[in-house]
Amino acid sequence: MYSTMKTKLFSFTLLAVIFTFPSYGYCKVDTKVSPLNGKLLVTIDGGSATKKSPIAQALSKKFKMVYIETGALYRTIAHRLIQAGIMPESKNESQVDDFLKNATCEYLLEGRKVKFSINGVSLTAKELRAKDINANVAKYSSLFKSINDFCIKHIQEVINLEEIQKFNGIVAEGRTCGTYIFPEADVKFWLMATDSARIDFRLNVEKEVDNPIERDKLDFSRTFYPVVKPEHAVEVWTSSRSTEENIILVAAFVEQKLDVKRHSKLQNSKIISPRYRQNPPSI
Repeated sequence: MYSTMKTKLFSFTLLAVIFTFPSYGYCKVDTKVSPLNGKLLVTIDGGSATKKSPIAQALSKKFKMVYIETGALYRTIAHRLIQAGIMPESKNESQVDDFLKNATCEYLLEGRKVKFSINGVSLTAKELRAKDINANVAKYSSLFKSINDFCIKHIQEVINLEEIQKFNGIVAEGRTCGTYIFPEADVKFWLMATDSARIDFRLNVEKEVDNPIERDKLDFSRTFYPVVKPEHAVEVWTSSRSTEENIILVAAFVEQKLDVKRHSKLQNSKIISPRYRQNPPSI
């Protein structure tokens, strides 16, 4: 009985999204919407363990979009600094600055995913979440502005890859994608969840033991590039639905925006709704 009611409620919510979102669509506005020559740029931000990665990966697959896990670059830098013996507790800005000044950042596409390397070293998904990186990556980014400058600059450069033109756009996932990396994104999502849901997701789904609440305290309170909800972002409470249901809802928004892009291309004009820009929905 409860399951049937829940399914009906979700179906009603999804229909509301699908039939409401088009009203956010067909109006001419600023042509400086996306740097991707008419392709879609989507950002997914939020605190730790709010299901950003599975949702972003699902969108990338469903809509044939390039997937950027922005945190991978921050984690790769953390790994290289640890290997160099430059720990965050030292607070040695000159050492970090010198390292970054001499660092070579490369990126390439592996399938749909962007792969980063620093000084020729790239890490596997498992290596990126090693205990020493989990324990230090937020410390580095909260203590050293130069690390954030470096990452933002090189992640922004990814859009220049020629191979991206073969895809329908980019979905970038992280913590500051819609604020500092791609503030001009076509669609921005801000994912949220209860503390208990986030801890459960971290332990039982991601199989990691670090506390997402403590991690967020560092990222949300830093004096430079603090993690905040991006302007015009659509809020999504992920703890109230399953991952699959969240994917369906978010995909409905992206589907509508892709339709708007196609219509815009046919009409030879950029279109996106001022109403959406001024009053994004919360789901």
